[in-house]
Amino acid sequence: MTIQEWWWQVYELTLASLKSRYRKTLTGMLWVVANPLLMFGVQSLVFKKFLRLDVPDYYLFLLGGLLPWIFITQTIQMSTPTFVNYTQLMKSFKIHPHVLIYSQILDNFVNFIITFVIVLIPAYFFYGMSFTHLILIPLPLLSLIIAVTAISAILSTLNVFFRDINFILGFCFSLLFFLTPIFYPIEFMPAEYRWMVNLNPLYHLITPMRDIVYGKIENDFFVHLGKSYTVALGSSLISIGYWKLKRNDLYARL
Repeated sequence: MTIQEWWWQVYELTLASLKSRYRKTLTGMLWVVANPLLMFGVQSLVFKKFLRLDVPDYYLFLLGGLLPWIFITQTIQMSTPTFVNYTQLMKSFKIHPHVLIYSQILDNFVNFIITFVIVLIPAYFFYGMSFTHLILIPLPLLSLIIAVTAISAILSTLNVFFRDINFILGFCFSLLFFLTPIFYPIEFMPAEYRWMVNLNPLYHLITPMRDIVYGKIENDFFVHLGKSYTVALGSSLISIGYWKLKRNDLYARL
């Protein structure tokens, strides 16, 4: 299969998925936006009004962490059972298994961008923020999509051999949500426990996105961006190595 054919399959599957999601319905589009908005609204109310977290411009701070978190966790959970769910398609047609994963991720990424723009623009006007620094946002977005793609590829392959992976993921993400500085700054965490955050790859993917959304473009941004690309590169190398190791056994176990 040529690269052109490969990308054409990704494009066609993504387009079909988007059309089926939004065809003859308003609720599909509304829910794409309403789901993160409801989570954002509830968490803003709880952590800002009830618990009174003392963080300047807290709503922007929460927005910069929560939206990437939703994209990462939802995309990985939706992509993990891909090989198992599309067993018949993979056996019936000449299609590379990763095409199915990439089309799923691209579908979610389009929805993420739509939500991100719809939510961010009103928030920026509300706070009187400048839009100029948003020109840097493709940099963390690229590392984010690379890392999520690689992690999804690893877990979807692993799920073929251990079918309970997706159930474990939901539990792990529930725990990680509280151990990842999403609704609170890392400075709120005692110094002796911060090593847990530094070992969390999702934190390093989210941080440069938050730096831009929160308007904190300082020297630390490029350090955070470097860590984000380190996670993306490391997960990509693991994904390639694991695929080469398991690809010959994949169809036999489906």
